[in-house]
Amino acid sequence: MNFLVKLIRLMPHRFALAFGRFAGRVLRLLLWEKVNRCESRCVSSLGFGVTLSRSVIKKSFENLGMSAAEFIRLPKVISRIDELVDFPQESVEILRSALSRGRGAILMTQHFANWEYAAARVIHEGFRLHAIYTPQRDRAVEAVIMSTRQDTSRMSMIDSDTGLREVFRVLRAGEILVVMQDLDARKEGLPSEFLGLPARTHDGIVKLYRKFQCPVIHAEYWRDENDPSHHHINFHGIFSDECDRNGRPFGEDMNESIRMCNEKIERFITKRPHQWLWLLDRWEYTLRNST
Repeated sequence: MNFLVKLIRLMPHRFALAFGRFAGRVLRLLLWEKVNRCESRCVSSLGFGVTLSRSVIKKSFENLGMSAAEFIRLPKVISRIDELVDFPQESVEILRSALSRGRGAILMTQHFANWEYAAARVIHEGFRLHAIYTPQRDRAVEAVIMSTRQDTSRMSMIDSDTGLREVFRVLRAGEILVVMQDLDARKEGLPSEFLGLPARTHDGIVKLYRKFQCPVIHAEYWRDENDPSHHHINFHGIFSDECDRNGRPFGEDMNESIRMCNEKIERFITKRPHQWLWLLDRWEYTLRNST
């Protein structure tokens, strides 16, 4: 692991991206059983044909490989992260406006393109981020990830199993909490369709909003189609200020509020499905237990 990390950090940035893309292709071949399931999920959720779904999943693995290589190289490029990631002033002001309410803010995100670079760019703009995460099983991988996030990105990490008190502290202090909302919540989650398929969804965002009235913003970020080394971030406003389809404020109806969260992510994924991490299998618990 240490040798691979050092090797990738010695590579020119674009060569490292090419290496990562190749590594993603190799991983796709090794995980052929999971790849078949990913392709099946793509067909069922997006209505794509088999050929198009296969292409989407192939590109998704390539994006994963490139993102991993980029993340490893983050210490080498952090000083010019603003050149690699476009973060328009309009989106910066939306985040500042949310924080000006004095209740903290939640950035609702997803495993899309390179979420690590997006976080590093927001932090480079002067914001403090605290992200909820699930520890990795492999200790060597965990050590690389945590050291890069905390030492290079300067992002504070909160263990999803033991960090509830820290989550409360962050929001009470008026700071930003990052929540990945596209994970399979398994039996702990609430039933809520995702891309037309039955799924279980975490309800933490809605519960935190009810407790703290903290503004919720959906963070969109994607890899440039013409220049894979370049990324974009965009916020479309504070979506917790919106009402659900029945005209009720966000947070009033738990199921409808979760539906609002899912719809934001769904619409984003359908624009560029090949940049989403299909390997996560958003529907694994629900579909596996329905058969």
